[in-house]
Amino acid sequence: MKTVLFYSSVSSKQLFQTQRFYSIDISILKDLGCKVILSNKIIDALLFWRYDFVFAYFYRKSFFVALIAALFGKNTYFTGGIDDLDADYASKRRYRIQKIFFRLCYTISKSCIVVSEADRKNISKVLNDKAKLSYSEHTIDVKSFSNIDFVAKENIFTSVVWMGNIDNVKRKGIDTALAVFSLLRMTEQYSNYKFIIMGKKGDGTTYVESLIEKFGLEDAVILTDEIPENVKVKLLQKSKYYFQLSIYEGFGLAALEALAAKNIVIHSAKGGLSNPIFSSGIYFNIENNLRVETDFLLRKMSEYDETQLDVVADYIHQYYDNTRRKDDFRRIITEFIK
Repeated sequence: MKTVLFYSSVSSKQLFQTQRFYSIDISILKDLGCKVILSNKIIDALLFWRYDFVFAYFYRKSFFVALIAALFGKNTYFTGGIDDLDADYASKRRYRIQKIFFRLCYTISKSCIVVSEADRKNISKVLNDKAKLSYSEHTIDVKSFSNIDFVAKENIFTSVVWMGNIDNVKRKGIDTALAVFSLLRMTEQYSNYKFIIMGKKGDGTTYVESLIEKFGLEDAVILTDEIPENVKVKLLQKSKYYFQLSIYEGFGLAALEALAAKNIVIHSAKGGLSNPIFSSGIYFNIENNLRVETDFLLRKMSEYDETQLDVVADYIHQYYDNTRRKDDFRRIITEFIK
């Protein structure tokens, strides 16, 4: 059995279980016969005798883990979204820094596993050599959504966000979603809808609560805090609409789960949300005047053909099942996985 050092610079190892993209990849590596050591500290790479290779998330601090591992003859596979490699999203300073770190990570890597077409396009602008790039979009546990046709839809909007800091809340567009929801609630059709925001509370929660008070939504918005995966799935199955009005989205895993649960996904088409799978949702131009765009949204919602949700859900069950990413890993990490 090969041992993998699974690294990301998270504040707490608990996030390896609660953040789905981590927990799914960890489960896949275990299913492929690997022993997984979880790490959020760079110095763990010094214990080279404990692991055979490194699987690292994101392209900044992970470089230093890969560098240490390389000094001891260990290979590193990188993955995860690269938000700051989008020049339209990141500041000039952050973009320059990310370019440097991505190139460093690429140089030292065994392979960089790209997770979205948006990232692949951004990489092509800063990298000429593509030999060590591989591609594998994130996947979900589609079995969790297999009984969707037996769950009655309710008058609910949903969204999933980690509220550990204000920046992430803003990046995920929760402030915009609350503003839009407040306008929708003024109409007769959506006046009795609820908006359930799922995700661990943190430093960004006070900001969200201030917006709820500002828009007078105290009786309409529910913040669940961290909840078990099965509870999240049940709420997605019950809801009709899902907000993903992100300023930038590396992939859009939660939005993909919402599609699998046959939600109408209202999204910004930024980053990973430009994936054709999300064209089945409703595009909301977050750069337009909010009231004008909400009027457009109301019309699109009234005209929406819900029969396409069945087709999309079927496709997600075929292509985005975890077994596909498992097969990708088996193909990419050939030296350690048989």
